[in-house]
Amino acid sequence: MTGLEKILSQIEKESDDRCQELQDNAEKKAKEIIADAEGQAQELLNERKAQADKKAQTVDRSAQSSKELEKSRILLAARLESIDEVLEKALEVIKALPKREYFDILKELIVKNAGSGEGTLRLSKADSARLPANFVEGVNNALKKGSSVKLGDCADIDSGFVLTYGEVDINCSFDAIAASKREELRDALNSLLFK
Repeated sequence: MTGLEKILSQIEKESDDRCQELQDNAEKKAKEIIADAEGQAQELLNERKAQADKKAQTVDRSAQSSKELEKSRILLAARLESIDEVLEKALEVIKALPKREYFDILKELIVKNAGSGEGTLRLSKADSARLPANFVEGVNNALKKGSSVKLGDCADIDSGFVLTYGEVDINCSFDAIAASKREELRDALNSLLFK
């Protein structure tokens, strides 16, 4: 092995080590953010439940069935409000992530939602302005064979992206994702409370 080959090999190894370190740090940070958000969500849920319980105690004691119905309604409203607040907080956390972590999340979502054939990736104006070099190339390398994306015009969204395949738009803006998760969480909560 020549001296140049040794130097190139060392540079490649250092680059691989640094990439692994950055990936490990990003995963650790993501776990910390999730753990923190879960803790805050539980605190918020406990606080809302305590408030709802306090409100429910003021309901007329003589009408037991009315009291139970009102308590359920108040708890449901508090839980739904908590879900909305937690989702809003999660959106704020995602939008405030460092550029690399933010675009890593976008890349994962694109790979998860990409269809077969070539799609058009439309980002928000803000995300398009700070798009990392070779981002689309990295996405295409991560996609399944027979699937690719090209960068299109900006979408009228706050964050996230829209994937377009012909006449079909797949809205993966973070607001749309949060709205769909909000409905899933509300449906699950309703099924638990009204069996």
